[in-house]
Amino acid sequence: MNELKRVRMMTAHYRSLQGLRMLPWFLWMLAFSAVNPLMGLPQGRLDYQLLFIVPGLVVPWTLSRLIGTYYDRVFGRVEGLPSRNRLVDVLIGVAFVILAYIGFFVDSQERWPVSVFGLVLALAFLVQWWLSGRFLTHCVVTATLLAILSLLPLVGIPADGQELGGFMFPIILGIILSIGSVLGHIVLVRNLKSLPQGEP
Repeated sequence: MNELKRVRMMTAHYRSLQGLRMLPWFLWMLAFSAVNPLMGLPQGRLDYQLLFIVPGLVVPWTLSRLIGTYYDRVFGRVEGLPSRNRLVDVLIGVAFVILAYIGFFVDSQERWPVSVFGLVLALAFLVQWWLSGRFLTHCVVTATLLAILSLLPLVGIPADGQELGGFMFPIILGIILSIGSVLGHIVLVRNLKSLPQGEP
């Protein structure tokens, strides 16, 4: 990739590559999913999970803001980002929510030997990678991990993880999304370092 194209791609996807912004939310989701099996409680018991709801709104939001400040201070801000078609973004977002809901409903019926919800998430990351002009390579890694997780029941590994009270999938999902956010940060740092000195 030539330097001018790299600068343009970095400018267009600068915010998307700031993966650490989302890391607090993914870690909260992991903690929310893990609290019951760690305490030996069955799936459906919300007693201790509810303790994470308020901190889940305050703590990750605060940490995400602080991390955003870190990005602005260390890497600076990008002004004049390319205009985006907001209508297309909204339609894609709505379509994803609908598909995710359908996938969650299908999984709850336990009729298919795969996780449809996980495959929808994998597809979302794959679409993000494709729309970025194949620049957001960490999205491919995240999509691959999600697809593997979703297809595990085909090789005899249940997605619900009964030995963990049915919480295995959301726990591993939280881990995979956390890894994906860190990979996005790594892609950002590596591309910025590869730019000639003096480039914005």
